[in-house]
Amino acid sequence: MNALFLASSLSDTPRDIAETFGWEPRLFFSQVLSFIIVAFVLVKFAYKPILAVLEKRRQQIAEANLNAEKIKQQLAEAEQRYSEILAKGNAEAQKMIEEARTSASHLADRKGDKQRRLGIRLSHDWPIHVDRSLYRTAR
Repeated sequence: MNALFLASSLSDTPRDIAETFGWEPRLFFSQVLSFIIVAFVLVKFAYKPILAVLEKRRQQIAEANLNAEKIKQQLAEAEQRYSEILAKGNAEAQKMIEEARTSASHLADRKGDKQRRLGIRLSHDWPIHVDRSLYRTAR
């Protein structure tokens, strides 16, 4: 049976095969022409605008990445300036503290010299003098 089918298919001409499957040249060429027209319309009105939108979006993303890099760089510079200003402020504060300590030390030395010249004794163990009369009247 397969041999019979094979033998009969070898003897068929392309025209016979086309008639068997219902292929008509006029219909085929009209479908090819319709496909070409639809493909052209899609390329012109759909494919190119979609590509343009995609390219525009790609450019926006590239610009956003550049802006993000610029912002990162500016942030790093700002953090560096912040650290420098903070270090400078801390150094100035330490300098002011040292100057205040030195000034206080000199002031205490001058007061001590002045009190020694006047004969006043500096000591924390002085007895506290309380007016006892005020204490008795308050009772």
